[in-house]
Amino acid sequence: MEPRRYSALIRTFNSRATLPATIQSLSAQNWRPLRYVFVDSGSTDGTLDIVPAGSVVHRYVGEEFSYSGSLNQGIDYLDTDYVLIVSSHTVLTNPDAVAYAITLLAENDGIGAAYFCAEDEGCLSHILIDQTNFTGFNGVWNTCAVVKTALLKKRRFRPEVFSAEDQEWSAWLFKVERKSVARISGGGMGYRNPRKHPMRKRLNENIAVALYVKPEMLGLPYLARVIYRVFRPVSAWRERVFNARLLVSLVRCQFSQPKLKSRYF
Repeated sequence: MEPRRYSALIRTFNSRATLPATIQSLSAQNWRPLRYVFVDSGSTDGTLDIVPAGSVVHRYVGEEFSYSGSLNQGIDYLDTDYVLIVSSHTVLTNPDAVAYAITLLAENDGIGAAYFCAEDEGCLSHILIDQTNFTGFNGVWNTCAVVKTALLKKRRFRPEVFSAEDQEWSAWLFKVERKSVARISGGGMGYRNPRKHPMRKRLNENIAVALYVKPEMLGLPYLARVIYRVFRPVSAWRERVFNARLLVSLVRCQFSQPKLKSRYF
């Protein structure tokens, strides 16, 4: 099959240590990006000195960083039917991964996007996520996802969503467009983020999902389940600490809107 044109949209911030591996893995794909679009949020480590020749480089505009805003600014430069949104610390080791994802989208009008699981390289396969099995956490994952550009231009990421902007967008895709998302295994997607803030990042994502995607997480039945996880004896202490912090945050959301902002984890 003739390779289909796509762009790679990459957010960067002091990514010099990890970006070369990302670019190398995309260069090793059987279907390579037609162009790279970088949205940089003020790197000071020489990140922009190592981007491929001919790349579009956009410096983030805004007083405060926003995941949604940075992607939306990059979308303005897209002129291909498909876009690979990928983090600057992510690699794809299966050379057929992108071709598999784009072929799925091209041959199935009912699939609006596809994303790669953080799994070892293997036989490529997928399952479909739609409104019937969407949990609020298994929609498009902007760490490494192929999306139909027309859908992103039709409805961009909501600027006020400080985290999990991909899950909020997925909820729109399922409900309004009636399209599904393919969750792909076997792509060899590796997440090599040197910034170690997994609990804070996970907490922000959960709060954002509760506020913008799954409001039932603010209800008593869900809070009761979180309380159970806090005191469950067999749980690892880190999980118990996380759930305790989540419980406090969700209760606070009952009384006031949290003043959380996007952070570059």
